Amino acid sequence: MTTGFQLVRYLIGLTLACGLLVVLLIVLLHSAANFAKEGVGVLGYVASLFASGFTAGTRPPEPRGWITSLPQVGLALLFVSMMATLFFPGAKVALHVVAAMAFVALIWFLRMMLMDLQLEILCLPFVLIWFIYYAWCIFWLPLASL
Repeated sequence: MTTGFQLVRYLIGLTLACGLLVVLLIVLLHSAANFAKEGVGVLGYVASLFASGFTAGTRPPEPRGWITSLPQVGLALLFVSMMATLFFPGAKVALHVVAAMAFVALIWFLRMMLMDLQLEILCLPFVLIWFIYYAWCIFWLPLASL
């Protein structure tokens, strides 16, 4: 039983790390076009500055940086907190708090599927897989200790 539980913990930890990587890739994908546009603006500014002999040139607009939304940050924090619960399977309060956060994320995913489909929907399986670990910790571990 202990070996199976450890294996499940490791596999779920790896899937949550992959989920965090997917969120990072989504942020990079959203920001890549902005970074490319800003890079072309800077190259144009440098070219006009050199062409004018350092006398004229219009400054490019201020860089916008990373394009992230609050739900993306919340999803990343959710994955990190899910990974933290893997180290403390007996902390029921922490498991319940993270489960409540995951339930809010599932409601957000449901709204996203019905309203406007975005790339963050790719993270839905990672949240659902964590619920397997949650159920195991809540229902199976107390029975195994009897």
